[in-house]
Amino acid sequence: MRVDIRDRVIVITGAGRGLGRALALGLAEEGARVAVLARDERQAARTVKEITALVPGAPEPLGVAVDVADEAQVRAAAAAVDAHWGRVDALINNAGWMPPLSGVLDLDLTDLRRVVDSNLVGCFLMTKHFAPVMIRGGGGRIIYVSSMIGVQANPGQSAYGATKAGVNILANVAHRELADQGIRTVALAPGLTDTPGMRASVDDAYVDRIAASYPGGRLGQPEDLVSFAAFLCSDAASHLSGTLLPIRPVTG
Repeated sequence: MRVDIRDRVIVITGAGRGLGRALALGLAEEGARVAVLARDERQAARTVKEITALVPGAPEPLGVAVDVADEAQVRAAAAAVDAHWGRVDALINNAGWMPPLSGVLDLDLTDLRRVVDSNLVGCFLMTKHFAPVMIRGGGGRIIYVSSMIGVQANPGQSAYGATKAGVNILANVAHRELADQGIRTVALAPGLTDTPGMRASVDDAYVDRIAASYPGGRLGQPEDLVSFAAFLCSDAASHLSGTLLPIRPVTG
């Protein structure tokens, strides 16, 4: 079956930079109607402008400022997208934060709460308020951007790993609860991906060590996930739901 997402309404959180920006641009190139959600209104507007400038003929994107951990803002964002297009075909829960490496005994409570809000609470709230719009239209796809750290965390990444493990379980539970209403869910778990957020959270030695374990010494790039996302948002993936898809080079 051909992967075709033309004119599908795809909502992407954390789309102001990094992986979310790459997904917004890449899926717009495939003809999707992209809703660019970002906490910073200026970042959302910048990605919208980039799509317009770099993807000739792409459907006009919609920029929405939202803190995914604030339920009132998420509710308003869902209403804004619904009012603009009248439907949602796919939601990509990408917004998140990687805190600085810290041992369990030294973990700052403020960092812990921020990473839980960004990575896990946001996924719950986005699912809660966008899934009903999908269901009303006959169903849709929810992609949770997880991490291999949610499967096997490294020392210093207890908080990040715990939230991503929670995202993996959420994807499965949402499938069990919503599949009969036409919702398909998948957690994507990439390896270390070269984004500004990642670079701000770990030092060069950590990056070099992980990269050295990948074939060719190459970290994942944000653009690497676009084809997976396009496939999952298309009818070609209609029988795939409730599972975790690891996306990283095989090592060893």
